[in-house]
Amino acid sequence: MPVKRMLPTLLLAAVLSVIIAVLAAARQSQPIFALAAALYALQVIMFLLRINVPLWRPGAGSGDARWAWDNSVLTAATYGWGAAVMFTAYSLGGLVWRHWWQYGAGMVLLAAAALAAARYLIGSRAPFRSGPGLRRLMQLTLALIVAVVISLIYLVGSGKLATPKDDWAANIVFLTGGLTVIAISVASLVTYRRSTPA
Repeated sequence: MPVKRMLPTLLLAAVLSVIIAVLAAARQSQPIFALAAALYALQVIMFLLRINVPLWRPGAGSGDARWAWDNSVLTAATYGWGAAVMFTAYSLGGLVWRHWWQYGAGMVLLAAAALAAARYLIGSRAPFRSGPGLRRLMQLTLALIVAVVISLIYLVGSGKLATPKDDWAANIVFLTGGLTVIAISVASLVTYRRSTPA
């Protein structure tokens, strides 16, 4: 199912997640904040599976790269959700951390970059281009996995998840968003291998 049909539900999930996150930030409730983030991530994973799993069966490849565009939209939506949570939790939720707007703006740029790269390499309208452009997009996807894994190892290894400071909300966004982006990227690589002729 194309992600375009899923966007209203995904948008609703993002809005609800952001609202709950802001309320949790205002109450300094890390568990509720984490739950809001997890619920959005689970919605993305459900859509991810609906897009990709049907293509993992033998002979299920459609010959185009619509799935890659859909997965890129999910990646952009995840970064966009992260930016929205950063901007609202810190500006409306009463948390104080001086770098929130920088990381929020960075997530907006990453969302735009995900869509721009996919649009340039495979297009955004049917027929979606496969071949060299798709291969290059998958190379970028692999690089993204490496970058996010390194970032999460640093986040966990540095002990930042246990911080008493107000950047706890940002750390939850980083962890949840990072794991979601890794899941999308891994699914993309699996779909590429299974749906693309050797």
